Amino acid sequence: MARLADPELADRRRRQIMDAAIACFRRRGFHQATMQEICAEANISAGALYRYFASKAEIIGAIAEDKHGDSDVLFLEAARKGPVLDALCLIAREFFVKFEEGDGALIADIFAECIRDDAIADALHEIASRGTQYCVEAIKTGQARGEFDSTLDPILTANTLFAAIEGIGLRRAFMRDTNTDAAVAQFRSLAERYLSPSHE
Repeated sequence: MARLADPELADRRRRQIMDAAIACFRRRGFHQATMQEICAEANISAGALYRYFASKAEIIGAIAEDKHGDSDVLFLEAARKGPVLDALCLIAREFFVKFEEGDGALIADIFAECIRDDAIADALHEIASRGTQYCVEAIKTGQARGEFDSTLDPILTANTLFAAIEGIGLRRAFMRDTNTDAAVAQFRSLAERYLSPSHE
């Protein structure tokens, strides 16, 4: 009788490679880390790695997809159950905590590579677009509830808020101040003023 393949093996091997890649990217930077180094970190052959990922761009896309999947679920649930601003601050916190954990340089590195490399940009833009659409729907919900200024364009507003989150994170990392609570408070203060319906 032929031996049945482990149905979870592919998922475990992909996770092994992704974890190894994260370690290499943190240590060497995305651009400098090589596929050979990822193989060594994961303790697998190049042939085994390339069965799962054709390039570093595919690996970073898979890592981003994995991280954003859980974040999207938490965001949508928080926006449904409570104030939308609290849900937005939850997303901001998840981003800012990466800087406090020491990943600021890696995040900046990946942003730079998206400008240089179309393959990496394509892998991440699709995920970012999905997150933006979820934010657009949440903003519409906030407007319908009277939480936000109803005259704001939801698409422009979502992109502005994500730009604020990214800018605050990168700026604070540049200034060597990566306190997550302080960053979230800064974003909340800005978002409250921007989204407030009080002037209508």
